[in-house]
Amino acid sequence: MGRTITTTAAVAVALCLAPAGLARAQDDQDGAVRDAHRVLQVSTAGSLLVTATLGTLVAINKPTLFGDGRCAAGGAEPIFGEYGCMGLSVLHGLSAILSVILYSATTAVELAAFDWPGQNDHGTAFDVASGAVLGTMALMPFLGILTAVPEVLGIDRQTADTYQRVMRTLHLSFGYLLVGTYVTTVAIDLD
Repeated sequence: MGRTITTTAAVAVALCLAPAGLARAQDDQDGAVRDAHRVLQVSTAGSLLVTATLGTLVAINKPTLFGDGRCAAGGAEPIFGEYGCMGLSVLHGLSAILSVILYSATTAVELAAFDWPGQNDHGTAFDVASGAVLGTMALMPFLGILTAVPEVLGIDRQTADTYQRVMRTLHLSFGYLLVGTYVTTVAIDLD
C-alpha cells in the first residue's frame, strides 16, 4: 500500500511539473530555431554581398552601358587578368547559386517555424522590402543566364554586344537592389 501511494504521488507530481518542463523545452527549441534563422539570415546577406562584389568585378571587366570594360582590347588591365575576363563569371555564378540556396533555407525556416507571414509584423516598409527581395531573387538567375548565354534567346553571340551590355547593366542594377533590400529586411528583423 505504501508503495502504491508513493508511486501515485510521484506520478501526480510528474504530471503537475510536466507542462512547465514541456513549456521550457519548447522555449529552448524556439530559441534554437530563432538562432539558426538569424545565422541563416546573416549568412545569406554575406553571400549576397560576395556575389554582388564578384558581379561588380565582372561588370568592370566586361562591356556595360557604362563602358567597354577592362577586357576590351586597348583597355586598362583587367581585374584578375585573363581570369577576370574568362573565369570570374563562373565564380560569380557559383556564389549566386549559394546565395539562392541560403535564401531558400532562410525562407523555409521562416515558413515552417514562425508561421510566416504575420508572426513578426514589422510594418509596411518591411513587407515592401521583403516583396522586392522575393521578386528580385526570382528574377536574378534568369537575368544572369540570359546575359551570359544570349543563344538561349536565339541571339548570335557575335551580334549580341548591345544586348549583353544592356542585360549586364540591368543584372548589376537589380543585384544592388537585391542586396540593399535584403540587408534592410535583415536589419529590421534583427532589431
